[in-house]
Amino acid sequence: MKCTKCTAFFTFAFLVVLLAAGCTSEEAESDSSGISDGGGPREDSGAAGNDGGKGDTGHAEDSGEESDAGEQPDAGPGDSGQPTDAGNDGAVITDAGVYAGQDGGVASDAGTDAGIDGGGTGKCPDLVEGTNTITVDGLERTYILNLPDGVNGGGPWPVIFNWHGLGDTADNMASLFRFSVNDPSFPFILVSPEDTNFQILGVTMDWNVFQVDAATNQEARLFDEILAKLKSCYDIDANHIHSAGFSIGSILTDMLGVVRGDKLASIATFSGAYFSNQDNVALLGVLSSQVNWPAPAHSNGYGQIILHGGVNDTFNMYVVTIHFDQFAQNDTAYLNGLGHDVVLCDHGQGHSAPAPGFGGQQILEFFAVHPLGAVDSPYAAGGLPADYPGYCEFRGKN
Repeated sequence: MKCTKCTAFFTFAFLVVLLAAGCTSEEAESDSSGISDGGGPREDSGAAGNDGGKGDTGHAEDSGEESDAGEQPDAGPGDSGQPTDAGNDGAVITDAGVYAGQDGGVASDAGTDAGIDGGGTGKCPDLVEGTNTITVDGLERTYILNLPDGVNGGGPWPVIFNWHGLGDTADNMASLFRFSVNDPSFPFILVSPEDTNFQILGVTMDWNVFQVDAATNQEARLFDEILAKLKSCYDIDANHIHSAGFSIGSILTDMLGVVRGDKLASIATFSGAYFSNQDNVALLGVLSSQVNWPAPAHSNGYGQIILHGGVNDTFNMYVVTIHFDQFAQNDTAYLNGLGHDVVLCDHGQGHSAPAPGFGGQQILEFFAVHPLGAVDSPYAAGGLPADYPGYCEFRGKN
């Protein structure tokens, strides 16, 4: 008797081994927001344990050397899909994950920024600017905090959770926002969690976003516990809890929208997908049996920015090619039908982040005017902000 489940199982095992080896439609493309010690999100490195890559821990080494995912292209956008982030003071993201920083800032290995007064003081001296640990359901987790000036005495403070892509690190992903925590109109606390090298069939996929139980999922529980810790230490603005991510980190953000959407004010994703949306699951082909999300159990119509890289925003898994542009279109209709306003942006640069003219600053503008419980987006009547690029459009809820 033919075992169809076994066939699907071993097909998936073969595919994820190829994925872990960095095999994509082009070797220069891979599936995560790999960010080097230099600072900001880039394309996924997609390699588990490559020399000079994540190694045993699955994270990029401090050397900042280029991985096998591709050579560093010339600065600026091109066919390789590496944009100049015109909205972030000229920051350039490359395959190697080099981030030029914002406003001349330089990110250190610890993820710290000079001039912060929050580390090791106030009600929670164990919380510091930079790397922190927390035990969640018996598992020690790591995350990077970037804190605004006066965090101990001021507030209430918005919180942004910021999730990296496959093969990347929290320190690198933090650079999308870390130099803006003292934004004069929207200062905030930045949380950039680190993955646990979560594995499927022995292959590291970083985050647990596949078979999702709302009560026990380890990433959702990490969100719960970090947020609870912050609330015990600082004056947190419960109306401004936000999440952002790239690639599999965006899928994680979308998952939080499903299982923790009652707590989220608004979110932003570069190349993500909702696998509670059966139109997306259908596009996975033989891999569809590997994902199982619950339906949203809340009625909070949070606003969302959905960014994707157009027809070249793909990931080749050999028997099926993942098309993030199709996910973006599917999810816009899906969210609109559930009562969510969406800003949909096709930046046309393939599987990469941030996008030309759309970076951390534009996301902060969106978060600032989309608090928890907002019924209608101000963009519905007033249009998009003047600094949003022309490739973005507002899609209002049904």
